[in-house]
Parts: sequence; structure tokens; C-alpha cells
Amino acid sequence: MKLASSVIIVVAACGGHHNTTASEGESFTCRDRTVSYMATMGGGAETGVQMDCKEAGPRIKRWKTDKTGKHDEDTRPITPGEFEKVWSQVDGTGWPNLRDCANGTLKKGDPVYTFDVKDDQNTASFQCQTSEMPYPYHDISQPLDLAANQGQKQLGDDEPADIKALDKKDMQK
Repeated sequence: MKLASSVIIVVAACGGHHNTTASEGESFTCRDRTVSYMATMGGGAETGVQMDCKEAGPRIKRWKTDKTGKHDEDTRPITPGEFEKVWSQVDGTGWPNLRDCANGTLKKGDPVYTFDVKDDQNTASFQCQTSEMPYPYHDISQPLDLAANQGQKQLGDDEPADIKALDKKDMQK
């Protein structure tokens, strides 16, 4: 009889974890967390990074669209530890209390950064028009960028076609 009550206690202790996953021996509870930013530049060009966990476990996605509309993106899983490290930095900004920034460069040609952050208790969206990301918004974009680019090749091709044509022409000489 003693064994049966122990089993019931163990089973009850394991219940209640939804959106959980284990990877590399780490346990993880999603709590519906998502964080993203998108930088929109003139002419329709944009870049962005999103980290989430609800649909397919902890993952990170980055994308880039040039002014001609060419879109490149990649999505890859990340470990629960990587997710928690980035989330900890984002959470440290006090994101539920952030509003549109007033300390950006705010020049007409500067990119507009749009941030969306949510968890199971809060949701926040805010923007910042700036050429250099100010504090504390930088503490959201930088950890996302570092995580998205770690061990990955460059996304898209930054070299304009006319420069490539010149390079090709020089190689033929």
C-alpha cells in the first residue's frame, strides 16, 4: 500500500506542465513567450529576428527583405538554455513597461524598429526610430541578433549586383 501512494505522489508532481520540452537534458516551460523586432528601412527593406517556443519548442528565426522584395529567412531550434539566456536579458529590460522610445535619433531616413514581446502574463509592442539603438531597447535587439547569427552563415547577399558585375569583369582581365 505504501508503494501505491508513492506512485500517486510522483504522478501528481509531474502534472501541470504544458508546453514543455526537454533537449540536451534540460527541462523547459514555454509560458507562451515570444520576442521579436523588425527594422524597416526606406524603400521597403526590412530585417528582423523572432524567438518563440509555442509552436515548435524553443526556436529562433531571422529574416531579411531587400528593397526589391527578395526575401531570405531561416529558422532553427535552440536549446532551452539558449532561450532562457536571451529571455533573461530581454526580461531584464522591464519590457512590459516600455513604450515608444523618445531617445532615438528620430531622423526621417532612420530605420523604424518595431518590438513585440509577450509571455503568459503580459504583452507589449513599441517602436524606436533610430540609427543606433538606445538603452534599454538595445538590450532586446542585441541578444536576439547574437543568438540568431551564432554559428550561422550570413543571411542573404549584401553585395549589390553592380558591384558583383564589376568584380566579375575584373576577374576576366
